[in-house]
Amino acid sequence: LEVEKPSEDSFTDRSSFLSELNEMERIVLADISRLEQQLSEENTSEDNELVEALEESRSLIRKIKELQRREIEKRAEEFGKSGTDAIKPFGYELFASDSSTFAPGNEVPIPSDYRVGPGDLIEIQLFGQQNQSFSLVISREGIIRFPGIGPVNAFEMGTSFVELKNHLKVKILEHLGEGVQSSITLGAFRSIRIFLLGEVRSQGAYTVSALSTLVNALLVSGGINETGSLRNVQLKRDGQIVTTLDLYDLLLKGDTSADSPLQPGDVIFVPVIEKQVSISGSVRRPAKYEMIGGETLKDLITLAGGTKERAFLENIRLERLGADFRPLVKNLNIPQDLPFKLFSGDIVSISSSGVKVTNSISLVGNIERPGEYEWRDGICIRDLVQGQESLLPRTDLNYGLIRRKNNDGTIKVLSFAPSSIFKDVDSSDNHLLNKKDIIYFFPSDEPRQKLLDELLSDLRRQGRPGIGTPLVMVSGLVRFPGEYPLIDDMHFLDLINASGGLTDASYTTSAELTKFSVNNDQNAKVKHIQLLDFANKDNNLSKSIRLEPYDHLTIKKIPFWEDSMHVEILGEFTFPGKYRIYQGESLNDVITRAGGLTKNAFFGGAIFTREHIRKKEESQRNEQINRLENSITYENLEQSDDSSLESLEAVALINRLKAIESVGRLVIDLESQLTHGHARAILTLNGDRLFVPSRPQEVTVTGEVRFPSSHLHDKSLSKTDYIDRSGGLTERSDKKQILVVKSNGMVVSKTNNRWFSNQTMSFSLEPGDTIFVPVKIELPNKFMENLSLSTQIIFQLALAAAAVNSF
Repeated sequence: LEVEKPSEDSFTDRSSFLSELNEMERIVLADISRLEQQLSEENTSEDNELVEALEESRSLIRKIKELQRREIEKRAEEFGKSGTDAIKPFGYELFASDSSTFAPGNEVPIPSDYRVGPGDLIEIQLFGQQNQSFSLVISREGIIRFPGIGPVNAFEMGTSFVELKNHLKVKILEHLGEGVQSSITLGAFRSIRIFLLGEVRSQGAYTVSALSTLVNALLVSGGINETGSLRNVQLKRDGQIVTTLDLYDLLLKGDTSADSPLQPGDVIFVPVIEKQVSISGSVRRPAKYEMIGGETLKDLITLAGGTKERAFLENIRLERLGADFRPLVKNLNIPQDLPFKLFSGDIVSISSSGVKVTNSISLVGNIERPGEYEWRDGICIRDLVQGQESLLPRTDLNYGLIRRKNNDGTIKVLSFAPSSIFKDVDSSDNHLLNKKDIIYFFPSDEPRQKLLDELLSDLRRQGRPGIGTPLVMVSGLVRFPGEYPLIDDMHFLDLINASGGLTDASYTTSAELTKFSVNNDQNAKVKHIQLLDFANKDNNLSKSIRLEPYDHLTIKKIPFWEDSMHVEILGEFTFPGKYRIYQGESLNDVITRAGGLTKNAFFGGAIFTREHIRKKEESQRNEQINRLENSITYENLEQSDDSSLESLEAVALINRLKAIESVGRLVIDLESQLTHGHARAILTLNGDRLFVPSRPQEVTVTGEVRFPSSHLHDKSLSKTDYIDRSGGLTERSDKKQILVVKSNGMVVSKTNNRWFSNQTMSFSLEPGDTIFVPVKIELPNKFMENLSLSTQIIFQLALAAAAVNSF
């Protein structure tokens, strides 16, 4: 909690501080949960350290909650004041910059009424019979010491620069003759001392240029405080008010005519502002404006730059403090109340006009130019959508909707068929449109729920007891099953059209309509209606049954209908390829359709794969991976000397298990399956694959032998002979766990587990068989058992994957 608290007026910093408090709360709550769990696991309350830590954490939470409450209260206060504090006084931003030593430059033209004084520099150039230049300063006594002429009284003929200039020309003519011409200008201006007092940012005495004015001096001082008047800036000279300056003329009109030049000893005094009125809302310059007295609502709006184009002028809110010092509200109207007189402290608010368009119609969905269109009396759908070319490709021409809002706020939905409108402009589907109607056009190849979501939500909200929600549902074999709006006089064929129509697999002989209702005793009642031969247009059934809220139509599927069921036949067949099948067709029937096997076909090496078996293998493989990972975790906890080596081997096995893909191989006796009338004939399923290779000639030896290789089949050779021909067993081999994988995928071993069959080794090796010698596992623990089993799984899956991937 040692976090630096924000200052009282820092809203942004306080928001950050509150976020930090929330994060602290989350951390401490997590700590409390952990401590409580530890105490519950120990089933005791005698652990003083845990109890003490828990109590400290709870105390900390209480402190955090208290700080959060205080910060939220401060934020609430700021939100409460935001309506008025956001309105700033007008004009003070002119002085927003820091105070400066502003003074007019020497390059500015000399005013005709400029009055010279001590310190001014007079530049004189003589030419003609004499060529000389002089820079002469007016002394404190007002004397100019002119070489060749003598002392000249600068104020003898007056105090203006023009009068001094003419006086000097006369002196030059008298003393130097007519042959000497002169050019007289004012050089560097003198500085004068003035005083700025009252509601200015920096009161005091300032030294400014003699050409400075009221505004220049205010800029020098850094400007006027927000408590100071901008409309009554006083210039005092010798104790008397010489002039007053209204800065609003400068700010609003750019008028500087009232800006007076300063003289030495002048006092600029800014009194406290007396009258102020606020205006906010839909005006161009919302702000607090200073009033002189007698201003009207029109004057205030003029000061604010006028109203905006979308201002709502029929109801202007004015808040005024009443006689009992409580705010009163008055509604004004423009232009009738423009002469209304304002008092100091009045708050005027002009709201904006409504943003909702009232005379529009919207087109949405599968249309080229969706959006809002103007409504006019007598407009129809055909007036907005001239023809099919106005719609996007693949638009459903049998179903469209109109969302209409009634006067009581409820939603009503109408339907239409776009194709009917395009054929006949006088069609009943060409509905007259009301203001704010929304017209929906649906794509014929995409689900409709995205377009309908908002409409369906509105309909659900207006459901009432005894009336129900105007929604119906269709499921089963339609293109877009789901919920749809209930239309007046709607029948089940209309609902089928709404769902995009029937699919190829729809069963048209019979459908089921479920009706849900509530009787007078407030008990739910369900009724099922069978719709026989419902797709027959001559059947009057569709006209006799009207849909009601909550009705549910179910379209059934044609019995034994399957979409694109096929099996793949590869390898040594007369006509290999993909064959479409029907439900219950046997593998033998499909092989017959493929022209049967060739002479080179190797029955024993047939590989038959099935999808649901592949998924089962995948599950078993993942189970073994999880078991092995759990074993690694357990062994690491034991921290034995050999565990690190075993863990490395196990991790390598896990990576190999994850890399091998399951293929879903089913071991079959293909030769017996080809016998017609086989009692256990394999019935084909969608996605089955059968590969029959050509007859092999080799026996493969792999695993823990010195030189894994393949050898030509020899009936006289045994398993041991083939292993000897591969260099014999390695030191890590397990003689008791040697496996033989038959060419048909069957595994023969001396042990039994869930992956391998329990058979003896008394069999003859055949071409295509594989001898696998596993790694010897010495330690008899669960970890080593899982390790051994994993090596066998990897081997079997790898063989199956290699065989399947070969075609």
